[in-house]
Amino acid sequence: MKMFMKRSVCILALMGLCASLSAIDFQKRKDLGLSGFLIFANTNIEPVEEDIDTSEKPVEFDADLSSGTILPLIDAGFYGQMNIGQSLHLGLGFRVASLILATVTWPTVYTELDLWRFSLNMRLGGGFFAGLVGFYPFFLTGDALIPEVSLWFRFSRSRFGVGALSLLSVSSLNAEFFKGFSKDTIKNNRVSLYISYIWSLK
Repeated sequence: MKMFMKRSVCILALMGLCASLSAIDFQKRKDLGLSGFLIFANTNIEPVEEDIDTSEKPVEFDADLSSGTILPLIDAGFYGQMNIGQSLHLGLGFRVASLILATVTWPTVYTELDLWRFSLNMRLGGGFFAGLVGFYPFFLTGDALIPEVSLWFRFSRSRFGVGALSLLSVSSLNAEFFKGFSKDTIKNNRVSLYISYIWSLK
């Protein structure tokens, strides 16, 4: 009797697993679009005493990313996506951001939930960064993480959305790429907002 019960449980578990796998679909996902990031560009100049001649000294600026400036970026993503039913999507891949002369990419995982024509997307990226600044390649590793949440309205092949992201925990990243541009943002865990229009490519 016990053996029969064990076999029955195993058969039911196997049937449940097969039913779950039948509802899962795997696909490639390629996104390309334009994003406008609300970054911060306050410039603080160190105070200088009146009696000191500073004509031969360079002025040092500290961009702490705390006002508000729109930075347009080419935004792309290449992912392997697992669809669970019609509404839940899990993905793993690479995110790419480009400002013509500077391009950076990093690994990303995400969860996306579809509700009617809206999609709620939650991402976590970072850990490794690679790209080009001009003609010079760079590779960075460390504890930099980029959590992100966004809300999208979907059209047939494209989507429009708004979102927020932050750069967290970069104690081991001291590369010149981050200095002066986002160092204070990372330290203070400030949030950057963005709007984006993305096309889904085949």
